[in-house]
Amino acid sequence: MRSCEVLEYLRKSRSDDPTMTVEEVLSRHEAILAKWTEDNLDGPIPADNIFREVVSGETIDARPQMLKLLKLIESPAIKAVLVVEVQRLSRGDLEDAGRIIKLFRYTNTKIITPMKTYDLSDEYDRDIFERELKRGNEYLEYTKKILNRGRSLSAEQGFFVTSEAPYGYDRVLVMDGKKKRYTLSPNGDARIVKMIYDMYAHENLGMTKIANYLNSIGIKGAKETPWSKNTIRKVLTNQTYCGKIVWKRKQTVPIVHNGTVVKHRLLSDAPLIYEGRHPAIIEDALFDKVRSMLGRKPHYAVGMCINPLAGLLQCSCGYCMVYQSYSKARPRLMCSNYCGNGSVTFESVYNIVIDTLKGYIHDFDIKIQNNADGLLDAHKEQIRILEKRLEELDAIELAQWEKFSDPKTPMPEEIFEKLNEKVKKERSEVKEALDNAYHRMPEAIDYKERRITFSNCLDALLDANASASDKNLLLKQCFQKIVYSRSSDMTRERNGKLINCGAMDLAFYLNI
Repeated sequence: MRSCEVLEYLRKSRSDDPTMTVEEVLSRHEAILAKWTEDNLDGPIPADNIFREVVSGETIDARPQMLKLLKLIESPAIKAVLVVEVQRLSRGDLEDAGRIIKLFRYTNTKIITPMKTYDLSDEYDRDIFERELKRGNEYLEYTKKILNRGRSLSAEQGFFVTSEAPYGYDRVLVMDGKKKRYTLSPNGDARIVKMIYDMYAHENLGMTKIANYLNSIGIKGAKETPWSKNTIRKVLTNQTYCGKIVWKRKQTVPIVHNGTVVKHRLLSDAPLIYEGRHPAIIEDALFDKVRSMLGRKPHYAVGMCINPLAGLLQCSCGYCMVYQSYSKARPRLMCSNYCGNGSVTFESVYNIVIDTLKGYIHDFDIKIQNNADGLLDAHKEQIRILEKRLEELDAIELAQWEKFSDPKTPMPEEIFEKLNEKVKKERSEVKEALDNAYHRMPEAIDYKERRITFSNCLDALLDANASASDKNLLLKQCFQKIVYSRSSDMTRERNGKLINCGAMDLAFYLNI
């Protein structure tokens, strides 16, 4: 067999020394395979035939160099693949193992290790090869379980177990007894984190404006990348800045789609939060304030408003509904908190708002016709009469006291008590009637003016040439907010979550 007919594959495994880097492991393995090549082939393997996998991936599809190698073995010119051990090819599940076996078997490609050469067209070799792959997968699952158990315990004890520190922190080693653990230490970028929180909470700037400002003054984000709305959001929602350790923030959820199991990384509904051993950059009160503000600011397009309902339409969870446009579908409105209320087409909500405006205008016409303002005037006249009668009773009571205390012709005591009791009783009844009249006072609404406001808004919504900004301003004169919800009697699954997709409901709150 000639060296040009052999491919060489190198990959670091969890079984390797954890203190060694990927480059060190691959270099050591390359030396082992070079020695075998020198003893068994006609020369060194060409550089183009050597594949070095530097990314960690449990499945074949997660390893780009492995995919390239599998493509090349389809060629009859390739006779074998050289690896340090069989398990370097795959430690994935039985599906991956079966894929490897089929490809090598039906391309007549041998697997060469320094200890043994496997020819998968041979039943005995195929059985041994399959056992090796299965043993590798069992070792992988066992190792993952042990490592996850250790990381969970470290997180519970307040140590930082993620490989990459958040912006504003450095990952540092500390001693925990005889063990080395990682925690976080604020660096010079911690002041930028504080600035972002202050700008959002106290200066009332949105995430896009904060990102643009930081970019304009030359401040770089993590890994020297420019700031964006998403990176600002990550900073504002990361509880690590409060001195907490957030564990299992995301979970890998397998979902069957079109007969294939697809894994999704989803945000957990209940991440584990522990007190960290690192100092906080942001106070809990400021973080809570920012969290209460997130998703409740109106969403406008840069430079102009494209959504007439911006700042008005809220989800029943309290967050704003945001406008999402598509190239091949109608625009939709969705909750910025992804709470489980299904999205809805913008057109559907827009038409309901128009019908609601028409309904209010009809109600105003009825109130104007029935002289609703006249009812208010009559109620005010009733209050005026009761107030006047209360003043008269106060004067009568005072006169009785003066007559009773007159030294020349005093009123007999039994007559005074009878008259005074009568005045007190009537005064108490008038006072109670007056309190009730104040409590039942109709709201002072100029229905004619209100009808003009709602009619102007309706005309604007029906006018295709009116701008979204003008429609938005007119709607805000009519409504304080509009709350959107979906009934849960009908659900569907999306990305591992149950989404309400039943009947839609809109609750309108008038701007009085």
